[in-house]
Amino acid sequence: MMTLFEKKEQCCGCGACAAVCPAGAITLVSDGRFSYPRIDEAKCVGCGKCAAVCAFKLPKDETPNCLAAYAVKAPKAVRTASASGGAFTLLSDAVFAMGGAVYGAAFDDTMRVVHARARDAAGRDRMRGSKYVRSDTAGVYAQIKADLAAGIPVLFTGTPCQVSAVKAACGENDLLYTVDLICHGPASPEIWRRFVLLLEEKYGNRVTDFSFRNKAVSWREYSPEVTFADGGTAGANDLTGSFTEVFRYELCLAPSCAACRYASCHREGDVTIGDFWGVEKVFPELDDGAGVSAVMVNTDKGKKLWKTAAGAEVVPCSWEQIAAGQANMKKSAVPSPDSENFYRLCEEKGIKKALAAYTRTGWKRRTKDVVKGLLRR
Repeated sequence: MMTLFEKKEQCCGCGACAAVCPAGAITLVSDGRFSYPRIDEAKCVGCGKCAAVCAFKLPKDETPNCLAAYAVKAPKAVRTASASGGAFTLLSDAVFAMGGAVYGAAFDDTMRVVHARARDAAGRDRMRGSKYVRSDTAGVYAQIKADLAAGIPVLFTGTPCQVSAVKAACGENDLLYTVDLICHGPASPEIWRRFVLLLEEKYGNRVTDFSFRNKAVSWREYSPEVTFADGGTAGANDLTGSFTEVFRYELCLAPSCAACRYASCHREGDVTIGDFWGVEKVFPELDDGAGVSAVMVNTDKGKKLWKTAAGAEVVPCSWEQIAAGQANMKKSAVPSPDSENFYRLCEEKGIKKALAAYTRTGWKRRTKDVVKGLLRR
């Protein structure tokens, strides 16, 4: 069988190869955890375009490329609806003012995390807030190409590997602005699907939204809130918080994320955004507990875009000050030694059993956390 990689650590499932294949010979197929490209040998014409857009076949650059860096605090109303300081809203508003389109991760009607397109604030607002799941980018490359061909400015926001893929698949274009996230490594879409079904079984209602970090509780805490079809909600408890534990404990990290070529101070996007962890030590006057964004401007195009973003409190800083609180700008996340056992339990016994074994939905994790708390006293 023809393949584009020898091991899964060499593929991030971005789908750029499928997007550029002129024969439609490549499809992304799930292995039950993450999706990977599969080549139909009968259709393949041997053009090599798939390999040409694959970032994993290029030399890795770890040279810092930040031109300017900032601590950013949008108005409180914007930050309340955002994961951190509202930088994504500021940048997307700037692109909307140009008559542009914005692409970012959102939940679809079945709670899958997909990359969606928006032409206004209402569509964009679905993209606000963290989504700790690998998003499906199927169809996005063709949409972006069509927008650019029509003269529509585009803002694409995603993980560094997704940004790299968009640039490779869509080519250099003055109308294409890219924003990469300081990324820990998103979790398995299949585990997320099973988790949503478990929530719906538990509460007897369809899940229509999920906030991984409810700002009404805290910016710094992973406090979830689930929204249901009847308008009801469920706040933080052992079950609703269990997927975040799976994410934080690296129980379902993708192989490529555990060997991430983008865990570096060399950034892929024209602009990089993330949480400014540690801002209370660097700029205590900015910290009101409602979130502060870290923004790194990496290209002249990014500088041009950032100049048009307005309406926030902005304080210059250095990329080193940002990196001090962002471990994944220096190294990949390390998968849990329990990862395979977790997956196996999910596949053989169901996610409820797996969560009980490795999160606070079960007594083992709760006991472990209690012991840790006592030792810290």
